[in-house]
Amino acid sequence: MSKVDSISNDNSKGISRRSFLKNTTMIAGGATAGMFIPGAIDKTNVLDLMKHSNQPEVIITAKGRALIAKMQAEKKILLIDSMIFAYKANLGKAPTENEQLQPNDIVHNAKIQQQIRLSENAIALSTTLDSDVGPFKFNWSCLYCSEYDTIIAVTYPKLTTKTVDGPGVKGNTLIRSFILSYDDIAQITNSAVMAASPNFVAHQRLNNVENSALQAIIDQQGQDWFIKNGFMVLPFEGVYKVMAGVAYISGHRIELEHSRIIDVANKPFYIYVDAYNNNNDPESLDTKFNIIASTKDLKNYVNTDGVHHYYCKLCQVMADGTVSDLRPQNTVVDKGWAEAQDHQAIESVSGLKIYPISRNLAVNDTIPEGYNGLRINDKIYRVICHGIVNEIDENATFVIVNKHKYFLQPCIEGQSFYSIDNLEHYKPLSDWGDKINYAAEICRKGGLILWIPNKTYQFNKTIEFKDINVQWDGTLELCSNVIGVVCKYNVNLVGNPFIVRSRSLDYFDKTMVMLTSSKEKINGKWKTKGCVENKISQLNILNGWIDYQAFSNGKVLDSTKLTGRGLVLLAGSWTAGLTEQRAHEYVWRNFVSDIYVDGFEQPYVLEAVIDDITPNRWITWVNGNKLHNLCARRFRQGFTVTSPLLRPNGKIGGEVAGNTCASLDFQWSRYSTESFLVCEGRNNKFELMGWDAPKTATNTIKFLRGNTFPPGYGEAAGNIVELYGATLRHLNGSDLSPLVYESNPGLNTFIAEGFQGRNLMPESSPPTVGSTLTNSYIPKLDNFLAFINDRPGCRVKLFKNGHIHTKVDLAPMFDFNPESAVRLSVKAGDEYKVVISLENAINHFNMVGSTLGYNNLTSDKIKIDIDLHDRHKKSVYSSQQTLKTANVTGFMNATNIKTIVITYSGFDRDGKLNISSIYGQTYNRNAAQGVMTADGSCWMQDDIKINKAGAGVVIRDEVNGQLYRIAVANGELKLAPVNK
Repeated sequence: MSKVDSISNDNSKGISRRSFLKNTTMIAGGATAGMFIPGAIDKTNVLDLMKHSNQPEVIITAKGRALIAKMQAEKKILLIDSMIFAYKANLGKAPTENEQLQPNDIVHNAKIQQQIRLSENAIALSTTLDSDVGPFKFNWSCLYCSEYDTIIAVTYPKLTTKTVDGPGVKGNTLIRSFILSYDDIAQITNSAVMAASPNFVAHQRLNNVENSALQAIIDQQGQDWFIKNGFMVLPFEGVYKVMAGVAYISGHRIELEHSRIIDVANKPFYIYVDAYNNNNDPESLDTKFNIIASTKDLKNYVNTDGVHHYYCKLCQVMADGTVSDLRPQNTVVDKGWAEAQDHQAIESVSGLKIYPISRNLAVNDTIPEGYNGLRINDKIYRVICHGIVNEIDENATFVIVNKHKYFLQPCIEGQSFYSIDNLEHYKPLSDWGDKINYAAEICRKGGLILWIPNKTYQFNKTIEFKDINVQWDGTLELCSNVIGVVCKYNVNLVGNPFIVRSRSLDYFDKTMVMLTSSKEKINGKWKTKGCVENKISQLNILNGWIDYQAFSNGKVLDSTKLTGRGLVLLAGSWTAGLTEQRAHEYVWRNFVSDIYVDGFEQPYVLEAVIDDITPNRWITWVNGNKLHNLCARRFRQGFTVTSPLLRPNGKIGGEVAGNTCASLDFQWSRYSTESFLVCEGRNNKFELMGWDAPKTATNTIKFLRGNTFPPGYGEAAGNIVELYGATLRHLNGSDLSPLVYESNPGLNTFIAEGFQGRNLMPESSPPTVGSTLTNSYIPKLDNFLAFINDRPGCRVKLFKNGHIHTKVDLAPMFDFNPESAVRLSVKAGDEYKVVISLENAINHFNMVGSTLGYNNLTSDKIKIDIDLHDRHKKSVYSSQQTLKTANVTGFMNATNIKTIVITYSGFDRDGKLNISSIYGQTYNRNAAQGVMTADGSCWMQDDIKINKAGAGVVIRDEVNGQLYRIAVANGELKLAPVNK
């Protein structure tokens, strides 16, 4: 019996409070101990931004920490019930843990209205200062526990003025939030888990403000009211015309831009306006409406999807076709008054003072002082300026006022974020690379967060980020052979970022993402600003020549296209073509985590260079960076460290050192993989999981020289490689020799799971007689000669030209330190001999070797002789080799050895002989046998376990010679005498 004619207001040009609030997120910031946020709490954004914030620092006080610890120990609930605001005339630069508060400084004490658990170690607390609170100003705030009269945490917010309602004046509404970080703080404060939907709490708080504004409008003007003839229904040639105009339905502003026709055959009936919005959906906050014809008496309701519907009768059409206007006549108001009320509501919600009130800004307008919002093209923009308007950009990205350019921040996208989509139709720039760079400049100048929405953007120009927070949720598709994205300094990159080499790009040999910083012109002077404090996380770097649509793990479409580099940390940006300015450059204190690279020749690179024009002038280094949880597939060299270490003058330059690279997860690929790690740097640490390398793989971890200095000088040294995971451990069974290669063996440390690979010793001769030299490693299960010079019954002597040399400390040859050495002066014709006597043990050796430190005596004439003798001084094994940095016998079977003699001879010139290590391995005295006795017959490796009843460790009293057994009874240690 009824017919519905739905009319949508999607194309409405007016600005309602709800359209202003769409996608708005009142959130910013984070800190280590906590943070103070001038806005509502949004869990998703808080967790993303807690580490990357410019918000005021929050300090937990000493008394606060003590109270928290006390409550945790007593398993009691800590109630933080107040947020105190104060004004201090003589405020320090930053809050301290011993903050004091005088009663005269307090301007307001507000109750905590909301407390939410963000994680086990972080909670959020907030309060709202409504428009009827004030007036006052504050620059100090704290969280307070009234039960224990304790200030828990303190912050110094910027000086803020709180206004209050007055005659004809609306006070401002402030939302203030603390994020408090402390171990297990959620449990001790009994904080509930926040709803998981994004923007939930921020949206909820905005709804509260919105509802207050709506109720104020209803209180002042009535439930439903209309501006003049808006929504009036008139009969017209057998149908019914609804007049264009503006109405407020239950306080919600709606606008009908053009008159509409309703045609209903059966009479009588009512015509309603149905205004609705969904308070549960932060993505759909606009008030919409339908025009409905019905014979029923319709009432307001909320449907099953949570959508609120508000009905208002516009008219009744009688049986004879006449129309009775049912709009509330006493509330049909003047348009100017309504627009002023709407303008005031927008200002109240946004916290802006907006100019002009009821029209758009125009050229030659004069903006008065005190305004921080402009109405342009029926949208509200945040900007602070005053004076004569010279120009308004047609794309609404900037205005020129008094001949100065001011960038506009669209409030419709939130108070903190600037979307690159604002420049989608910006005609001066055509490439998304240029547009993103322009947007980044806007954000830097306006203190905004750059937002890359969840869409795909193709670009051909290098994107540069510096001093900026980036919320990267979309995909950047690189379509030209250029560097993709450069992060210079202070870049906080969060979200779900993807950067992809386009499949349309046939050739690529550049870098997708690079951390580097070249010399910049600051205030007219060229200055070096290091690549520092970049925080990059969750980044995915993919190759478009891998098909992920049809195959979840990706299928390589053309293996010849797996080229270029993924993520690079570079000191020496001029080598990448980013600048022509040579300078001292450094990459330091950057934090990179949770990165995935697939389909590039070198997925991860740390590189410092030596200038090819003036190599001794500029110093470059990549030091002290933290890289964690890096994954790579389909590569040639998984992790590459390129480092000359020294300039030609012998001074430091081109150094890559002290970097921590943890949780490296690399998948071997049959397409191209050659190695997991290639390193020329020093003192770096790598924790590596390497998957599915074939047993035929060799040199998967390589330490190479990046310069032409003599051996032992400027080496890749002091690096630590920890191999973990079953795949690497079982390469070639227990033989790790083919896995690791060093151009100068013995200078780095390798740790592997399982005793077979705890330590590795260098090899300079074949591991077995007749086998091939691998220039790699053999397992060193136990160095029997370690600290042999300090062991009872063992003696070490040094002879020079047949005479004993007593004034030399021989400990460095046996101390496990590859960088220490016994340094001996050598003249032509000299001979040195090391004699090791093992008097009280029977030892069967299967390997003996010698390693040198820096050696400038390289010559084919210099020899090393390794001789092993039994107790009758008969030679059991003898080997003569050319002296190298490392010499080893290879595996042998030398039984009952009492003396080891190592002779260095054939020196044809003066120099230094630096003996770093002399080592040996026995097969009858090793860790598997348990305890090392006083004569050095065995090595204690693990716990001593005695399970037999009545048995224990027996020791002798040094005074009277009595034997005692150490035993444990009922958990108590006791000594029991033992009969001889």
